[in-house]
Amino acid sequence: MKVLLVCAAGMSTSLLTNNMKKNADADDVIDAVPVNELEHNITKYDVVLLGPQIKFKLKDVEKVAIPLGVPVAVIDMRAYGMMDGKAAMAQARALLAAK
Repeated sequence: MKVLLVCAAGMSTSLLTNNMKKNADADDVIDAVPVNELEHNITKYDVVLLGPQIKFKLKDVEKVAIPLGVPVAVIDMRAYGMMDGKAAMAQARALLAAK
């Protein structure tokens, strides 16, 4: 599974990205980019998770992602706040399974 985390500047999700990698399968890919780089990267990923701080951008991201068949969700605020990589990976897996 290839997961793209999107946030305001691509830096605030870096710790969560690292924690998700600790809970990922060997073939999983988890990357983070700023929201303004979404369109250049989205086709490489299976799911997109938005940082809670940019949840107001959800509809804009969906306009790009949905036509490509890429599911999108806002990262659970509790998981994000605690930098809970296991919970974030579970959210990404559930999102892909519901596709």
